[in-house]
Amino acid sequence: MKTKLFMKFPPNVTNTPVTYQLVKKFDLKFNILKAEIDYNLIGIILYDIEGKAGNISDAMDYVRSLGIECDMAPSGIVVSETLCNDCGLCTSVCAINALSISGPDWKLSYDAGKCIGCNQCIPVCPTRAITHGLYEELGA
Repeated sequence: MKTKLFMKFPPNVTNTPVTYQLVKKFDLKFNILKAEIDYNLIGIILYDIEGKAGNISDAMDYVRSLGIECDMAPSGIVVSETLCNDCGLCTSVCAINALSISGPDWKLSYDAGKCIGCNQCIPVCPTRAITHGLYEELGA
C-alpha cells in the first residue's frame, strides 16, 4: 500500500524521532514531501509512505499515542476550472507532467495519478487557480 500521511506535532513532541521509529518499528519506506518543524513550537510533515496496510495502520496508532495528529492525506492539487485561464505556466514547473496542455483545445489537463504533491505549480499560477488538496480538505 502507498499513501500520503499528514502529521501535526504539538510543541512537546517536536524533538521526538518519529521518522526513525516509523522505519524501525513498522518497516515503512517513505519520502518526506514537505516539512515545517519549529523546535518546541509546532511542526507539520507530509510523508509519502509505502508498506503493508496493517503496518501503516499500526504506525498511525503509534503516532497518535504520542499526541501527534495523524491522517491520510489526499494526493495532489485542486485546479479550479473557473479561475484557470489555461496559460500553461504551471506546466513549466511540473517535472512529472501531471499538468499538461495540448491541442486541439489547448486546455489544462491534470492527471492526479501522476501528481506527487510537490506544490511547485501553486505559486506560479497567476490566477491562484491551483491549491493543495490537503489544505482544502483541512478547510485551510
